[in-house]
Amino acid sequence: MDGFQVVRGLYFSRMLEPSLKLWNTAISFNVPAYSALNNCESVQMLVNLEQRKILVKPVPSKEPDAINWIRDPAKPKTTKMECSLFTRQLFTKWGWDDTYQYRTNGKLVKFDKKLMLLFDFNRPELWQGMKLVREDG
Repeated sequence: MDGFQVVRGLYFSRMLEPSLKLWNTAISFNVPAYSALNNCESVQMLVNLEQRKILVKPVPSKEPDAINWIRDPAKPKTTKMECSLFTRQLFTKWGWDDTYQYRTNGKLVKFDKKLMLLFDFNRPELWQGMKLVREDG
């Protein structure tokens, strides 16, 4: 393997992959996350604090704890949703610095014949504003 160097992942665009970004006061999903779950209007979020994972599953809007994650289904775009009570708990539990945003890509998973998105925050990207500070992935 003489002469070979690892090409860092940040040189490759991952804009087409579903992603979730966490601020200390809000969250946002990108448009590919919305598309991955067949443009559903509402989701439910489940969190595993010990494993640092968030699962997002489509649900009817009348479902308890349903989150309307897209404002206009005809024109989906990234929307920042305020939820400081939730995100501050994550930042505290996971020991995160609240001056950064934490972003990770999601994977489609299937459970009981239902598609869901799984976001693993064990090695997130760190962002400050629009600038990538560190990529652990």
